[in-house]
This record gives sequence, C-alpha cells and structure tokens, in this order.
Amino acid sequence: MNKINNKEYKKLTRQALNDWSAPAKREIGLITGLNALASVAWIGLAFSLGMVVEALLAGQDATLALVLGAVCVAVRAGLIVVSDRFSIIAGHKMVSAARRAVFETLTDKGAPLIFGRSSGERVSEIIDRTAKLEGYAARWIPGMRHSLVGPIIIVIAVFTQSWVAGALLLLTVCMTPVFLWLTGTATAAAARAQQDSLEALSGAFETRAANAGLIKVFRAIGRETVALQDAAEELAARTMRVLRYAFLNTAVLEFFASISIAMVAVYIGFKLLGEFPFQTGETLTLKEGMIALVLAPEFFAPIRRLSSLHHDRGDATAAAEHLAIWLKAETIKTPERLAKLRTGPELVFDRVTLSYDGTVPCVSAVSLTAMHGEMTVISGPSGSGKTSLLLALLAALHRLEGDIKVDGRGLAPDQSLAESVSFVRQSPWAVEGSVRDNLTLVSKETDEALCDVLIDVGLATSQDDARDLLDRDLGRGGQGLSGGQRQRLTIARALLRDAPVWLFDEPSAHLDPEAEQNLIALIQKYKAGRTVLVASHSRAFKRAADTLIDLSRLTPRQNDEEMTDA
Repeated sequence: MNKINNKEYKKLTRQALNDWSAPAKREIGLITGLNALASVAWIGLAFSLGMVVEALLAGQDATLALVLGAVCVAVRAGLIVVSDRFSIIAGHKMVSAARRAVFETLTDKGAPLIFGRSSGERVSEIIDRTAKLEGYAARWIPGMRHSLVGPIIIVIAVFTQSWVAGALLLLTVCMTPVFLWLTGTATAAAARAQQDSLEALSGAFETRAANAGLIKVFRAIGRETVALQDAAEELAARTMRVLRYAFLNTAVLEFFASISIAMVAVYIGFKLLGEFPFQTGETLTLKEGMIALVLAPEFFAPIRRLSSLHHDRGDATAAAEHLAIWLKAETIKTPERLAKLRTGPELVFDRVTLSYDGTVPCVSAVSLTAMHGEMTVISGPSGSGKTSLLLALLAALHRLEGDIKVDGRGLAPDQSLAESVSFVRQSPWAVEGSVRDNLTLVSKETDEALCDVLIDVGLATSQDDARDLLDRDLGRGGQGLSGGQRQRLTIARALLRDAPVWLFDEPSAHLDPEAEQNLIALIQKYKAGRTVLVASHSRAFKRAADTLIDLSRLTPRQNDEEMTDA
C-alpha cells in the first residue's frame, strides 16, 4: 500500500466515514429532529407533573395536567419508535454505500487489489468490517448531535425554573468531554485490534476448511484445531477488552450524572425548606423544584447514551481506517489487452522485479526463457514468486524493473496477454450448472464439437458418454467432478478457446500421483504449438519439464539427468 503519514491516514478515514454516511444524511437529520422533539415532550411531561403537584396541594382538579402528561408520554414513545426505524434505514444505507465503494474499486482496479491475503480474510474485510459501520450512521452521529441539542433544550427549561439548578448541571457536564476523548481513543484502538483478530480467525478457518482433506491425510487435525482455538481465544480476549472500555465509559458518566442530580436535589430540598445557607437571589416554589428535578435526569440522558455508543464509533473508525487505506492502495491501472497471438510465443524475462503494492518486491531480478512448444516449469519454495511471474504476463502486478519480451517484442508493464492465455489455478474453477454451460463460456461450439473435446482430454470415452457428461449438473466450484476431472475440464476450455499460452499454478496441488501423471501426459500431448509455463514444486513436473527454472538458485537450466535426480 502507499506510504502515507498519520495526518493523511486520519484524513482518509474521516473522508471515508463522511462519504459512506452521506446517503443516510436525510435519515440522520430526521433522527436528530425526532430526538429533539422527544426532549421537548419530556419538558411537557415535567411541567405537567409540576402542575399536578401544585393543583393537588391547592386542592384543585389535576385531570387536565394528568391528561397533558399522558399525551406527552405517548408522543415521546411514538417519536422514539419512529426514530428507531429511521436508525435501521440509516445504518443499512451506510453499510450498502461502503460495500458499493469496495466493489466499485475492485471493478476499477481489478484482482490485484485482493492479492496478498487469504480469501477468508478478504471476505471478512468486505462483509464483517463494513457491517461494523452500521452503528455509525444509525446511532453514533444522531447520538452525538442529540448530546449537544438535547441538553441545551433541557437546560434552558431548567433555567426558567431555577438558575442555580441550571448552573449546577452545566458545571458538572463540563468535566465529561475530556473523559470521553480519553476513553474514545482507547476504545477505537481496542476495536481495531478486535477486528484484526476477527479477520485472522476468518482467514485461518477458511484455509483449514479448504485444505481439510490434506489435514486429515497428514494427521494434523489436532494441531490445526489448537491453532484455530488459539485464534478464537485471541478474538474473545480482544472483544472483552472492547466491552470493558464500553462499561468503563458508562460507569464513569453514570457517576458524574448521579453526583450532579444529587447536588440539584440537595439544593432544591434545602431551598424549599428554607435551610440553604447562602443567598441565591431566587425564590423556589414546589412546582419549580419538581420540574427542575424531573428535567435533571433527562439532561444527562443523551450524554450517558453517547457514552454507551462510543464502541459504535470505535468499531466504525477502526473499520474505516482499514478499508480506506486498503481501497487507496496503489494498484495497476486497467491493463491494455493485446490482440490474440496466433501461436505460442517465446517468452523472455530479463531481470524482472515485481511487486504487489508497488513498493515491496515479491520477485527480484529474475531472468528466464520459455520456448514455443515446450513445457517450462518454474520451481522454488512457497513464497519465492512462482505465481507472481505468471501474473506478470497478465499485468496483474507492478513491474518495478526489468523487461518481458514476447517473440522479441517488449511487453509494457500495462500490457496484458490475457487474450492469448488460459490460466489454470491450484483449484480449477467451474460455474454452477451443466458441463455444457462450463464449456460454452469460452466457445459457442456445437454439441458434437464439445463431445470431441471431452473425448480428447479423457473426460469421456465415446460420443454417448460425452453427451451424457454434457448434461451433468455441477455444484458450486465444480462439485460432482474429482480434482483431476476439473483439471481436464479446464484444459478442455483452453482447447476450445485455442489459447496459445497455457499457465498452470500448482496444478497438481490437490491431485493424487496417478491423476498428476495423467495431467502431465495431457499437457505433453497438447504443448505443440503452445507455450506452457507451470509454477510447481512437484517432482513429477520437474522431471517432465523441457526447461526447469529453479528460483531458489535464480538460474535457468535445461532439464537433464541432474535435474531429473534432483
């Protein structure tokens, strides 16, 4: 990602929160107005109670005052219900805006934006982190505004009854902003750590689930269970830390509110009894004292609620910090897709240095040559850059240094051979539908032609078998076919597309030895006229390679007896 300073980091976060909450601006305004009216309704209730007390002491009928109080309670309840409904809408709009921004950025910047982390972590970023934004528009912004507007409305009403009671409320509330700032900073940091733990757990779980078969074969169930348990316990610990800060906020503000209300109550009590030791320049009646006492708790209610909402702000800030920087990451521009090549080219990498983020190299100064009509195997330990070299042909990474030549012509960093390439990843993909649906994605051939290809790649032995296979329905990801059959289906698509360049990324990672040998034989059968690059550390592929590139040594060597024995 781009290197930015802390000031720009905070600016990006604020901008993201503002942009994503903008669609909910109308709802947020309505919630603020409804909350303000609810405070006014509480003032009406306080005055009606004061009138009731005054009427009862004077022996008068208090029915009208009681009716007024009941109406105020009903109106306030209705306003709160409507406000809650708008809160749900506001939260939904903000989450939707954030997810829309993520997917629009992915569409604009392409697949490189999601490189570097597991699919589980990326899903957690897009789903879980954006969900954390809901409380920002639904509760935090309206709550923050009401914490300013509500107390002002209430304290004005208190001042009309007793200036001393109003002054006591203002004096106490002045101590809360500093505390809210201190605890709010700590809450945001704790929320950030908690969300990072959630992503780590999601990534760990997705990786284990995807490799459940290998874990079982290598008898690593116990070890991997412990790893998941550790990740879950880390998430639980960080979640509890967020909750501790939330409870601390609430407890301290409750303390200040209780002290302030108690001071108001003591003053009013002594003033009504005529025992207050100082002159305050006001005469307080029972009605005025009653109104002031009823209004005092409502003065602190929005502030106490804001304290409990700090975890919403912390969650949203932590999510926006991560998402804004991720989406701001420098990725390659939409590459220029060169016209389809007629035949497999000679590919030359000359001291090529690649990077996912445009700054940190993932491959440094690699040179290799892949010849037409040959299978070139790129070998090396995990993380050595095998896949990165394949992606460079699709302009899916930043090329920091070096040249790539296609039949002697330079391939610019923003030019892609995608039109000439069939790319087979570790787990070949298939859409949910029939085998015919999967084949016609790349070519609208007749059923007879499709059957011929299925027979060629060994998925069927006769025309009848092939026709039956065409109608077979596949589940998500190609469920219904074995790993080897999915590989063959992918090669069938490549043949139909007539791609002159085949790229394989660890194609035998999930195959047994027999299926791996069948795949190698299939590649050998069709490599004539094509350029085939295979990223693999499989010994079988190394032995079968026409040219072997050993990234651990960074020197290309022809496949000979020494390599066969390696």
